[in-house]
Amino acid sequence: MRKMVFTILFITTVMLAGPGAGGRVGYTTSDDPFTGLSADGPIFGGQLAFPLMPVLGIEISGTYTSTESNISMESYLANYLSDEYGYEYNGDIDELRNYMENELGWSLPAEADMLKDYKATYHNLGLAAILRADIPMGASPFKPYIGGGGGVHFVVSDADAMLGMLQEQATGNPAIDPYDHVFPSAEGVIGMSFKPAGVPASLFGEIRLSKPFGDDAGDAIVSYFGGANLGF
Repeated sequence: MRKMVFTILFITTVMLAGPGAGGRVGYTTSDDPFTGLSADGPIFGGQLAFPLMPVLGIEISGTYTSTESNISMESYLANYLSDEYGYEYNGDIDELRNYMENELGWSLPAEADMLKDYKATYHNLGLAAILRADIPMGASPFKPYIGGGGGVHFVVSDADAMLGMLQEQATGNPAIDPYDHVFPSAEGVIGMSFKPAGVPASLFGEIRLSKPFGDDAGDAIVSYFGGANLGF
């Protein structure tokens, strides 16, 4: 009987609380793992919040960021060869050309094309599920919170596609798929929400740390968000 009463109270609490939905904008600091260049820039997204208990809930969120950088074929290949083969480029294009031709069987473009800047666009679509715990502060409308969970990042880099085209031209058989970069991640968050009593809306500010895993996943991603949720 006691278990049944607890179950009824729990379900009633969840129904009264109801799910919330909202959006977020912010700034993210990360690197494009395929060029070694900074991918810092604006980030935006949305979230659904599902309360489990008065101080505990699950948040499902999606975010997207995109940045553009100028990079030469020379710089990109130097970063790629260092990561993949441990080759350290010393600035001698002729030596680089010899290494590529003798070790990998690639024929490089003309030196002028190697030194010319190309525009590389980096895209990162992130999905995450986070278990979030509020820290009670009495009757205050401000509530700090912490949380953790898991996610996945879908990453596309135009510079990576550029390398794929170079490989295809040189060998007729590209060794990479430039659009096949999916990285699982661990997610952690700390933040503060503001929700006046009786108002079906709340504001929040938070810092999220995301660590993708896998080959070429890159370093941890730190994002700073501000946003709002609708719903009790």
